[in-house]
Amino acid sequence: MNHLNLKWQGENNLICDLFALIKAFRAKLIPLESQVKNCNFVHMLYCAELHKKGEAEFPSSFANLVISGLKEQFWKRFADLDSSAQEIRLFQNPFDCDAADVQSQIQMEIIELHENYHIKDKYKEGNLIEFYKFLNSEQFPNLKKFACKFISIFGTTYLRERTFSKMKYIKSKYRANLSNEHLKSLLVISVSKFEPQFNQILRMQKEFHHSH
Repeated sequence: MNHLNLKWQGENNLICDLFALIKAFRAKLIPLESQVKNCNFVHMLYCAELHKKGEAEFPSSFANLVISGLKEQFWKRFADLDSSAQEIRLFQNPFDCDAADVQSQIQMEIIELHENYHIKDKYKEGNLIEFYKFLNSEQFPNLKKFACKFISIFGTTYLRERTFSKMKYIKSKYRANLSNEHLKSLLVISVSKFEPQFNQILRMQKEFHHSH
């Protein structure tokens, strides 16, 4: 669990990364449950030490009950990801799919994508967000819209924890009267990597007022 928790805290994880970690953890619980039942603690060093001392009978039934409950909770809590497994896989690798199996809205775009080796080379660079940004909006409008849905879902607790940390720093006892609007603006600036588009902002202005 600690290992899984540390993985969740990594920066820039996408929902497909989170889903892979969850599936791997659930798969590990199946042999672990069987091993504990047979008092095989090869993956549970502390339990192995207690069992070796033999000062008391190891509560393998209770341990099995805990693992079984954990397994059940993981299936329940992440059922929504299981129901979207095919879409997540398509988002993760749009080249590893049959166009006949995807949504009708993006079928033609997937076919065109599969035949474009220049785009395929971009995908091989390994940065999924940069790959979808690279796609032409006019050529692949539905595929980009499909990708945005999954990019916007957090696949990590990193941003949440960082935001909470920044919030405690910004809204201290010395600045407790900050409005929610100002706090939100300061948080966006502090946790995002957006660069101000000054040139674009200036082009949108009709009149300029000089400071005195």
